[in-house]
Amino acid sequence: MSKILPAVIFLLFLILTPTIQARTTPEDIVNAKKQEYNQRLQNYSPESKQKLADFERKIADLNKLITDDYETQMLRHGTILDEYIRRNEISERQGDGISRNLSEPVENSRYWITYAHEAVAYQAAKIYIPSLTGETNINRDITSQINILQSDINILRGKVTKSKNILMSLLKK
Repeated sequence: MSKILPAVIFLLFLILTPTIQARTTPEDIVNAKKQEYNQRLQNYSPESKQKLADFERKIADLNKLITDDYETQMLRHGTILDEYIRRNEISERQGDGISRNLSEPVENSRYWITYAHEAVAYQAAKIYIPSLTGETNINRDITSQINILQSDINILRGKVTKSKNILMSLLKK
């Protein structure tokens, strides 16, 4: 009897408590990280604040430089595919935009170019906010963010390279 009562109360709690459907967006996550970052930054010396501001600017500039280059490549790949379709008088299937026939070389190439292009846009929108662990650890915090950027760029490079290779194999046929 003593075990049944807590179980019944727990079940009533689950049944009667309304569920809260909260949606956390990427913007919410970035804003929370930025707020935490700014709170921790208040305790830092002016020199450290300047070093971090310089780092933020440099990493944003580097990300922009790299993603701009990949953006140009993806636009070029799309143009090449369009020209290939035009020259070979290929008619693309008008689908519903959801289902794809990836065994068809042109559609497969179009899919991977679009996928890589979306990955480039996602990377370009990323904001790198250092997680501050202490003023004495600034160099380590900066290095950590650089490593994250390198990892993200390597993943992006893989997606762009895959789309390029698929396009090249289509053109060689």
